[in-house]
Amino acid sequence: MPYFYLEEEQLVKGNEITLNEEDLKHAYRVLRLKPGDHAAVSDGRGAVKYGVITVSEPEIVRVRLEHDLPAAESPLELTLVQSLAKGEKMEQVIRQTVELGIKRIIPVVTARSVPRLDSSKEEKKITRWRSIIRSAAAQCRRAYLPQLEPLHGLQSILPLIAASKTLVPYEREGNAPLVEVLSRPKPKNKAVLLFIGPEGGFNSEEIKAIEEAGGITVHLGPRILRTETAAVAAVSMLQAAWGDFSAKGVLS
Repeated sequence: MPYFYLEEEQLVKGNEITLNEEDLKHAYRVLRLKPGDHAAVSDGRGAVKYGVITVSEPEIVRVRLEHDLPAAESPLELTLVQSLAKGEKMEQVIRQTVELGIKRIIPVVTARSVPRLDSSKEEKKITRWRSIIRSAAAQCRRAYLPQLEPLHGLQSILPLIAASKTLVPYEREGNAPLVEVLSRPKPKNKAVLLFIGPEGGFNSEEIKAIEEAGGITVHLGPRILRTETAAVAAVSMLQAAWGDFSAKGVLS
């Protein structure tokens, strides 16, 4: 069933809503939806409604809202602090972790981050990443659109550690496997901050700063993982232990 977002709309049963321009083109020209076809609409803040297409024309597509649909959301308030990665790796991390249920992404510049972005490139990247978040969230029927923050320096993130369980996969950590940490009870506020380093890893000064702020270094096993692999592996483990991977899935 096609899935659309209308972030500024209040979704009320019986109302007819108009898809925005981006979704209109996809609905009419790509999906070729016709009156009577079914669709789902979310406000991106937790509400999802089943709907029926009432108008499908080149300039307007309207949907009549009917009953509520379940929200495919994890109870875990998981924030990914992802060091910048080059090429398509950052896009891959964003797409796959959104599918896995993260709530917020904070891109961060660290000592070994590649590439370095000037202000114009940063703006273009943020726009591109938001588009990926929206597409990935619709694909897996997220009721919430994950929040994407502007690019940060590592020091500006450290104050967030006090309010969350903070985990940092680190290749030099030999004594604390993530699976062992996850065997303990989840944090009461269900808030987790996951730091993922760049392709060269965090340096020792960065790890020291994170640990002094309250972060815990962990390892993901005996193999050194790429940054995009580490992000997906760690988020998957967190969702399996403390999130909703035990919930019944819906395939259609």
